[in-house]
Amino acid sequence: MPTPPASDAPDDRTLLEPIRVLRPRRTDALAQLLDDIRQDKDYRSHVAVAAPVPHTPTDGETEELPPVPGGNTEELPAPDGDTRLPRPVDRPRLGPGQRRAAVVIAVVAAAVVGFGCSLLIPSPVKATPTAPSASAPAAPTSAAPGVIGAAGVLTNPGFESGGLSPWSCAGNPGSIVSSPVHAGSKALQGGVSSSGTAQCNQTVAVRPNATYSLSGWVRGSYVYLGVNGGVSTWTTSPSGYSPLTVSFTTGASQTSATIYVHGWYAQGSYYADDITLNGPGGGGHT
Repeated sequence: MPTPPASDAPDDRTLLEPIRVLRPRRTDALAQLLDDIRQDKDYRSHVAVAAPVPHTPTDGETEELPPVPGGNTEELPAPDGDTRLPRPVDRPRLGPGQRRAAVVIAVVAAAVVGFGCSLLIPSPVKATPTAPSASAPAAPTSAAPGVIGAAGVLTNPGFESGGLSPWSCAGNPGSIVSSPVHAGSKALQGGVSSSGTAQCNQTVAVRPNATYSLSGWVRGSYVYLGVNGGVSTWTTSPSGYSPLTVSFTTGASQTSATIYVHGWYAQGSYYADDITLNGPGGGGHT
């Protein structure tokens, strides 16, 4: 049996001191880094930025997510047999910039559609006004001052009947031609000779003390238009028709007047067309 050592005997065994193991934490390293930066003599404008430390969840650890803002979620019903609560589904909301972009796109699309429709729909064709004919109708002959109740007194004034009646021609008989004419389709041609003027006449009934206006279109050298026993006028126009106009007043007892047209000796044929006498009618030609 071993003998226990005496209580006052010295114990030669070495005592072991407990050892503390220091495990540096991430936060201690970050603090040490900040202290080193502050103690740097050359430090002027360094900015210490703490890097985020990712958190690694352990098994069984849960993390609460931030709440979803109201008014932007929609709950979908759970399938049949699923007792879990409906899940909120996020619906994206348009920001101010997106709304403006949507409005611009809509306006551009409408403009493109309108332009396309304008190309497809034919525009109404405007009728082009037709220019008036170059040969304007002859203006009606105005009655001379003093003419009362002006009216066409002569018969067959443009020779459109195709005959001379009621005109009568002396010397070489006159003829009706189709060219050249002033208007219509017929005109009078007088055959002048060295011994005659080929005068053609028409006698009409007139009223006493009345004023008349005699006018006509003639072509040829020295062609005359007038009334027997009264006034006359003349012109020379061998290359085209020229107008002649003369006025006269009947006597106090005059009831008829003889209108004439003729050429001049040895001047060749003449032409006359649209001879009119305007004034109060006296019952026609005599």
